[in-house]
Amino acid sequence: MNNTTLGMDNQDRVGTVEKYRKGYEQHGYSPKALGWDKGRQDIRFKVLLSFFECRGKSILDIGCGFGDLNRVLHRKIGDSYKYLGIDLVGELIDEGRCQYPQENIRFLNSDFLEYPFTETFDIVVASGIFNHKFASGNNDFFVERVLKKAWNLCTEGFAFDFLSDKVDYRHEHTYHNNPEHILRLAYGLSRNVVLRNDYMPFEFCLHVGKDDTFDRTDAIFKTHKRNTEQV
Repeated sequence: MNNTTLGMDNQDRVGTVEKYRKGYEQHGYSPKALGWDKGRQDIRFKVLLSFFECRGKSILDIGCGFGDLNRVLHRKIGDSYKYLGIDLVGELIDEGRCQYPQENIRFLNSDFLEYPFTETFDIVVASGIFNHKFASGNNDFFVERVLKKAWNLCTEGFAFDFLSDKVDYRHEHTYHNNPEHILRLAYGLSRNVVLRNDYMPFEFCLHVGKDDTFDRTDAIFKTHKRNTEQV
């Protein structure tokens, strides 16, 4: 299979790694190294995690950067979860291992789409991995492949955030996804879908639940009943 069918070819992979290496060289351990310069990183993390009961669960974080999702997880539930962060950039992974040395936290320096996982995860999340506009690859193919692979790896569901194309500005280096298109992809996987655009005007978060079963008697998702203790 040609790498371009995955949406990210070798040129884009090298460019992505170099971009974040330079950011790390310039800013060190800081959200600015990852392109987050407005102090809103924790808002994104909290929205991603809001769809799940994370206590006792296994979590895969795609494009994890420094693994700072653990900061929010630890504040919420201590160390009662298992975490694997995967990222292309070795320097970020090395820093993440220094910042989060707990036994329940692991890091992997690899390409998510190419890595041959031998385990599944309760929850899969990603923040910011779809925001970088490729120089030669196809961003839409990349999004679709990531969603499909994440779907196959999760047992409860996944949550990803995106830059929206419903904006009044654009940068040359950023890629803005269309919410309606992302919803169509999501409904190809499950009926249990949430799209949130209520926390930032130019970003949205997609949650797709693995269990979309419901009782015919009332047509309510069984996951909703469990989450609201209506079982």
